[in-house]
Amino acid sequence: MSNFALLIENYQITIKRVNNSLKMNDRDERRFNVGHSKRMRMDGKKSFLSLVVASCMVFSLLSTTLSKPVEAKSTRAAILVDVNGTVSVKKAGGSKSYTAYKDMSLNEGDVIITGASSSAVLKIADHDDEITISDNAEVSIAELSEQGAGKTSKIKSWAGSLWVKVKSLVSSEDEFEVETPTAVMGVRGTQLGISINPETGIMTVFLAAGKIDASTTTNNGQGGTQETANTILLPSQQLNLDSRDEVKDLNLKVDIIDIDAFIRAASPEVIKALILNKALIDKENQEFIAAKKQEIAENGESNTGDSSLTIKDQSTLDKVSQNLDNLIGNIAKAALAQNKISTAEMNALISEANKKIDDDQKKLDLNKVVPLDKTAGVDAEMERLKKAELEKLNAKKQAELEAKQRLEKEKLEKFKAALEAMEKEKKRIEEENKKAIEAAKQKAETEYLSKLSEEEKKRYEAEKNGSTGNEPAPTPTPSPTPSPSPNRPSTISVKPPVLVNPTANTTNTTGNVEVKLTAATGSNIEILNGDTVVATLPGKGELESIFSLPLQNGIYNLTARAESGGRYSTSVVIPTITVQIPDVLFTQASKDANTVTLQLSMANFPKAKEFYAVQAHLVYNNTLSYIGPKELTDTPNTVFDGADISAETLNQHIGNTQYELIYAASQFEASTSTAEINNITVVGTKALVSIPLTFSPNATGSTKVDLVYVKVVNKNGATVAEFTTPKSITVTK
Repeated sequence: MSNFALLIENYQITIKRVNNSLKMNDRDERRFNVGHSKRMRMDGKKSFLSLVVASCMVFSLLSTTLSKPVEAKSTRAAILVDVNGTVSVKKAGGSKSYTAYKDMSLNEGDVIITGASSSAVLKIADHDDEITISDNAEVSIAELSEQGAGKTSKIKSWAGSLWVKVKSLVSSEDEFEVETPTAVMGVRGTQLGISINPETGIMTVFLAAGKIDASTTTNNGQGGTQETANTILLPSQQLNLDSRDEVKDLNLKVDIIDIDAFIRAASPEVIKALILNKALIDKENQEFIAAKKQEIAENGESNTGDSSLTIKDQSTLDKVSQNLDNLIGNIAKAALAQNKISTAEMNALISEANKKIDDDQKKLDLNKVVPLDKTAGVDAEMERLKKAELEKLNAKKQAELEAKQRLEKEKLEKFKAALEAMEKEKKRIEEENKKAIEAAKQKAETEYLSKLSEEEKKRYEAEKNGSTGNEPAPTPTPSPTPSPSPNRPSTISVKPPVLVNPTANTTNTTGNVEVKLTAATGSNIEILNGDTVVATLPGKGELESIFSLPLQNGIYNLTARAESGGRYSTSVVIPTITVQIPDVLFTQASKDANTVTLQLSMANFPKAKEFYAVQAHLVYNNTLSYIGPKELTDTPNTVFDGADISAETLNQHIGNTQYELIYAASQFEASTSTAEINNITVVGTKALVSIPLTFSPNATGSTKVDLVYVKVVNKNGATVAEFTTPKSITVTK
């Protein structure tokens, strides 16, 4: 975002100077940052204005807050280099998601979500760091920035498992950090695996090579201050935590890796990434062993800092070295034993991994793998104290669990008792209602009989008991008039329903129309469109029966009536309902030998859905390309018609195989005018923009263009409409 800067005050935008930078906030809902109560005033030519407006719109999807840093901070990018199965992306701060694809560029604040039996590989573009993401995972790119000599990369993982390969950090100011719900891992030149159990929330981090500074931060409840616990993880160690405040000394939860548990939690893709990186893991571990060997030679022992791994002499170092040499082999054998990877696939992985290893002694051979020595680097006395402390901790946890279970049991028993009481009361009310209905029927019949002659009473009783010979009593039919027949209760008219809402003509923009009526208990309320019944609900006396009608675009003159025992009331007219559902249409306008022109149009944006700016994202493969101008000239009779009050841009972003085209448009108010530029309405359908795409010379057959995302906002920055379901057009050269 060069050559301009944004400062926001009370949600107002004023373009004042250049080279301020965005600071992402992945918790806020994304929105376009357009003016609030003050007007947006702009100086300069429209070409510069168009660039500013479009850039503001593009970057507002990624950020909603701005800060004033001490030193300019620039943003970096990440790329999805591999996508398998169902993988989706939520753009920074957003709640909607859309389908991810290979070579897709991601930014700070974006969230990657993988489905069942799916995976993805994320690569930090300028540092070659790779994160292999398992199935059923959720990973956020919390920060990707560069400031001064340092680059900062921060990843948040909330579910699933990861394999993280971090290239050696060049500058002392470089940072790479992985955060989970329970801990933060600062890493340098590291290969590590992380898994989060979806049922228990327990986090396990395992280090294959390098070094991790793991920490947890908790509130101590005294004046809002925080406490931080730290430990250092070294190769072959793992950390297990079920909460940030589980222990004050993190070393209590550090052990030599439990390979079987790691394999159970890890996805096949994570295990494969680990095996294929054996050469790099071995290289880092050889450097680690060499450094510790030199420390022992110079000082008589090795310094492992705050780590629980203790290397006091060469004999201990030899045991640790043997563990590291056999680490990947034990993981591969466990993956086979647990059927995470087939034998054929494992053989292929080992062959591929061994191609990168020059030393034959280091090549992976499962027939030569030695089990890990769980005592290597473990201080016996410290381990004894640790076990004693863990026993106390587990006893406390068990007591807390039992207390919680007792409380839950008590709550459950109270809940059951309440349900039984409610059920008993329900039966009592039903019995009373049944008696009341019978009494009302009896009273009505008595009153009716009192008005009949003796002959009429006999005929009524005969018909009631079916004793008039072979002829059954006549079936009641709807009466053409509201007045009851003088000689039969079956022809009494049904009282029509009472319309509560709507009481006047309405316009609906969602397609879900609410109608409220009341009618007598025991009757049914029917809503009709012409002669067709579109919905039915039972009458509830004085209580409202609320209809939710799914209606398409159009004008509806509906009626309502009550029905009881096959009899119908007179109809009640419902005021006219006009349905105008906002939509963005995607069509092919024209085609010649080398170019296809696609058109975006907007439909049904009335006063209630008026807007100020639009952004749309199209995706297509490299057989198509947009070669037109970035800044569009004014086109009459389109949505953003008006050279002096609006700006439109088209920007194409090129990946290896996929291209993304971003259309951005906005109204604006020029500094030379005092006139206020209002929001836009669209009645019916109106053209938004025509987009010419050119076929490559080698293109053949058909290809698909997807409209993957559209966002529409008003002048205050509020979202008017957001379309995340892709629309596709197949075009042929």
